[in-house]
Amino acid sequence: MLEINEPVTIKNTEKFFEKDLERYQTMCAGRYDVHSVNFDNIKVNSSPKTGAIMSRYSLIIAYNDRLACLKPAIDNCTNEPNKPYKRIIELRYLNQLASWDIANRLGYGHTQFNVLRKRALLQFADVYLMEQLKQGVKDILDLHAYKEAT
Repeated sequence: MLEINEPVTIKNTEKFFEKDLERYQTMCAGRYDVHSVNFDNIKVNSSPKTGAIMSRYSLIIAYNDRLACLKPAIDNCTNEPNKPYKRIIELRYLNQLASWDIANRLGYGHTQFNVLRKRALLQFADVYLMEQLKQGVKDILDLHAYKEAT
């Protein structure tokens, strides 16, 4: 069985929220379902590299599929008083609130909040992977890092 490298998984998940998510939303304009678009007959006169263009379209579809899994994954994170993972993810990574502000709102000290934030990120990585599998995403993004077998 593969063992998860938690520190790297936490970093990967933070990067997803802080950098990748904005790129996904920008590429897909954040609100369109690109599956209804037919890319077969699209021609771009300014580029001689049709393979690169099709690759770009495939990337947009992958981003769109991953975005579709975001809300259900967040909604399926634990949201109990002693495990407010959903709330932490929403406030920190979607609403962009500072950690100290969220810790105060939830009634936790800085150290305890950081422990909960890391657990929230680990749980999100698990739930996000499962949501992609459930929705049949073809190009799955696994936020987990795995330890090398020794």
